[in-house]
Amino acid sequence: MRCAKCGNEIGPTELYCPTCGTGRAARAREEIVHCPNCGSTQITAVRRTYSPGCGCLGLLLFGWWGLLLGLLGADDVELVCAKCGTRWPAGSPSKARSGIGCGTLLLIVLLIILLSYVFHY
Repeated sequence: MRCAKCGNEIGPTELYCPTCGTGRAARAREEIVHCPNCGSTQITAVRRTYSPGCGCLGLLLFGWWGLLLGLLGADDVELVCAKCGTRWPAGSPSKARSGIGCGTLLLIVLLIILLSYVFHY
């Protein structure tokens, strides 16, 4: 293990860095999972299942076979912040999202269809 402060190698039985004196606890604090949006450590891991929003969007775009789009990403593990609701794939906090994803896209497509119907007649 390397020291978080100076980068020197710390042996497995040593509690402090022999070069700068930084404790191993300082390194452990950096490894705690926290929300990339709000910084909270109240994180829950959930397994994704069928996405009804993506399934409905697929139904509109591709017919009955489009319902299978809801299965995209199923069985992936996501981390969810209990404080702000931000979701991100395990191991990828840079891909955090707070929105609802396919649901928003579905609403936009439905709105476009509705507006084209209203202005067409």
